[in-house]
Amino acid sequence: MPKPHDDATIRELEAKAKMIRRDIMKILLDKGGHGGGDMSLADIVTVLYFHQMKIDPKNPDWENRDRLVLSKAHCCVALYASLGELGYFDKEKWFSEYSTNHTIFQGHADQWACPGVDYSGGSLGMGLGFASGLALADSILSPRDRYGAYSPTHRVYCITGDGESHEGSIWEAAMFAAQWKLGNLINIVDYNQYCIGGSISSTVDLEPIADKWKSFGWHVVEIDGNNIRQICDALDYVDALPMKPKCIIAHTIKGKGIPEWESTHIHAGPVSKELYAKAMELLK
Repeated sequence: MPKPHDDATIRELEAKAKMIRRDIMKILLDKGGHGGGDMSLADIVTVLYFHQMKIDPKNPDWENRDRLVLSKAHCCVALYASLGELGYFDKEKWFSEYSTNHTIFQGHADQWACPGVDYSGGSLGMGLGFASGLALADSILSPRDRYGAYSPTHRVYCITGDGESHEGSIWEAAMFAAQWKLGNLINIVDYNQYCIGGSISSTVDLEPIADKWKSFGWHVVEIDGNNIRQICDALDYVDALPMKPKCIIAHTIKGKGIPEWESTHIHAGPVSKELYAKAMELLK
């Protein structure tokens, strides 16, 4: 079993997650965006970018870097905030230009526009198939031992939404990944229980979601997706599992960190100057 993470590391990552949430609010100030989903996955992207993933901000196209495919690409502001803090671009220049003409910050993550983004998203349900292709390519190109097992040169992380898990393409990709034993693929479901149409249970109920993923041939772990320690432990745990794809079901709160967003399950909308000031106090 992986060793538990020390308290100092957890505290540092918790502070980073608050910083990412402040940056999310800064980017969305006086602009429309999908703040509810950005906030729900802020802890996940914090752990991935600042602790887990093998990346190099000075070399965004490094061949052996870990990849992150944000399938729910409308929640790209959490990525932009993380990439800006890591130094992929001048955050002071670009944070104020989200969703404007000629910006690197498109309304959906775009790998051709923004340094550090690995996937151009738009239609929901497509990211896991893309991530599976990346993982398969690495499995084909990686060296194998005499038993046929391969040692991946990198990991492919995918973040999917619960709303987009209504899409059949998600489950087609799940079957494909299991068939090809893509052990270098880790899918994280941002399970915040709400989509644009309302609650997940009243739209198309996904339960029993863990059993579904298991039945498709995946290792499955369920965690509190807003708990930094649980995220760290889960990522280490699945990394040590045998060669088949892994799914982390992260139970999160939509709008996490902003009480009025948490209570209304905010999906999208602008951040007013008044709300921004409140958020800066809450997220100190």
